[in-house]
Amino acid sequence: MSEVFDYIIIGAGSAGGTLAARLTESGQHKVLLLEGGASHKDLLVSMPSGWGQMVNSPKYSWGHETEPEKYAANRCISLPRGKRLGGSSSINGMVYVRGDQSDFDSWSAMGAKGWSHDELLPYFTRTEGQQRNEEVFTRPWHGRGGPLTANNLHSPHPVSLAMVKAAVQAGMPACADFNNGHPDGAGLFQVNLKDGQRSSIARNAIEPAMQRKNLKVLMQVLVTRIGLQEQCARTVHWQDSSGGSHSARAAREVLLCAGALQSPQLLMLSGIGPAAHLREMGIEVQIDLPGVGANLQDHAIVPMSWRMKSDTPSLNKSLRGLGIGASVLKYLLTRQGAMAMPAAEFAAWFSSDPSLPYNDIQLHGLPVTGDIEAYMRDGKDYRTEAFPGMTMAPYQVRPFSRGELKLKSARPQELASVRMNYLHDERDRKALLHGMRVAMNIARQPALAALVDVQTRPGPDLQRDDELLDWVSMYMGSGHHACGSCRMGSESDAMAVVTPDLKVRGVKGLRVLDASVMPHLVSGNTNAASVVIGDKGGDLVLGLPALAAFSSVFPAGAGEAQSLEQGVAA
Repeated sequence: MSEVFDYIIIGAGSAGGTLAARLTESGQHKVLLLEGGASHKDLLVSMPSGWGQMVNSPKYSWGHETEPEKYAANRCISLPRGKRLGGSSSINGMVYVRGDQSDFDSWSAMGAKGWSHDELLPYFTRTEGQQRNEEVFTRPWHGRGGPLTANNLHSPHPVSLAMVKAAVQAGMPACADFNNGHPDGAGLFQVNLKDGQRSSIARNAIEPAMQRKNLKVLMQVLVTRIGLQEQCARTVHWQDSSGGSHSARAAREVLLCAGALQSPQLLMLSGIGPAAHLREMGIEVQIDLPGVGANLQDHAIVPMSWRMKSDTPSLNKSLRGLGIGASVLKYLLTRQGAMAMPAAEFAAWFSSDPSLPYNDIQLHGLPVTGDIEAYMRDGKDYRTEAFPGMTMAPYQVRPFSRGELKLKSARPQELASVRMNYLHDERDRKALLHGMRVAMNIARQPALAALVDVQTRPGPDLQRDDELLDWVSMYMGSGHHACGSCRMGSESDAMAVVTPDLKVRGVKGLRVLDASVMPHLVSGNTNAASVVIGDKGGDLVLGLPALAAFSSVFPAGAGEAQSLEQGVAA
């Protein structure tokens, strides 16, 4: 007989890990958490700059990539997804961004009732572990005690500070807090770092929860299908690392948190999805849900680079050749230096279309450049260039283009076929070009002009839209923010996969709780919103009342937001 649990969670990522912590806090529920990767206790995971080595490594990432993309010169774009306890929060760039309040109000207007900004703000504050005491980072917009650390950069690089100054010189407002409901202007990111180390959901939510007797965690397992009986999710089947088959029964619910690329794949493998496609794959149709795998979207990011003057400080030397060894040693001794830096320090939000209620371009900046041509030529890990450099990388936050995910076969071991259709919508191409030109203008301002030697990617001779788009096709990549492939919506929405309470339509005892349920992308990095989906999802699973919306939960003079533990106790 299979072991019986109250809840079985598939995927220990940002949402799944948060959910596991929520469901086990009371001690009343027996929970099984299944994860395909190994432990998060690894030097590359804890060392901030280790993300660059992990995103394309089969030890840490699943290895997804797109089918050939039309507007990327028919290249297959890498789509890193975390294969460790903590999921992508264990390999990501550690940037703490929530999005714009209009993102969530739009979700609600599209049928995801209960997911408006004012209704989600208490969950953002409850899951936030804010480390700063400055007034801008206190209530009502911020919270303490949550599992997702938000911290200021320890020692911002001089070039990153020059980027902020140059952006202000270009006419942008200075922004001290990008998580105030409407990110606008230029500043420095807050990051998921503490004491010089990655501070992830694995470290702050899953690791403490693993000390509880009512949580069982299995790692390095491949879930093969969810077993249904009379349209009710009853069992979960998986293989261990040696190929042995196992299963467990869910007395209450199966909770699918495998992410935007693997949650729809697992639904299809279980017979839940577009009927015609399932039959084509030889899979018996259990529930015909045409929206499974549709509505897929991601940020298309373009890394632009500049060669700096020879005396300009840059990370290139510290991350190249013998400099890497010295940087690692410094990190091990002090938790500082080049290896303690996140994927980006400088940030800016601005608009290419004043008619939109949100700023539609996000710009990332870092004082380092990679030898992209060598990587494309040799297929090896990125290495930094021999001269000082800086990178600014824009993307459109809410693209109009939509892709889809389909099975390649009925074999769970084979990753799905992914078409993102980056830049297929002309509006996306127009917005990205605007973002690139703003980045070029920032680099021309006095604060950076004094440091810059020449723009290298794209070359300064490329000026026309068609020239720049040809260049983009060779250098564009993924922002690592896949979402939307199991989107939530109203009961009347034929393409919605889950209802606003995250229940899979037509199936009892099965929910999806991860970035795949987002109706559309948020205006920025997706990790914080994924954590909130796991946190609010925990309340939905447990049948707890929703936290009071913003207007009532934070009256004048109210105390700090409830912590994760306090919220469950309440």
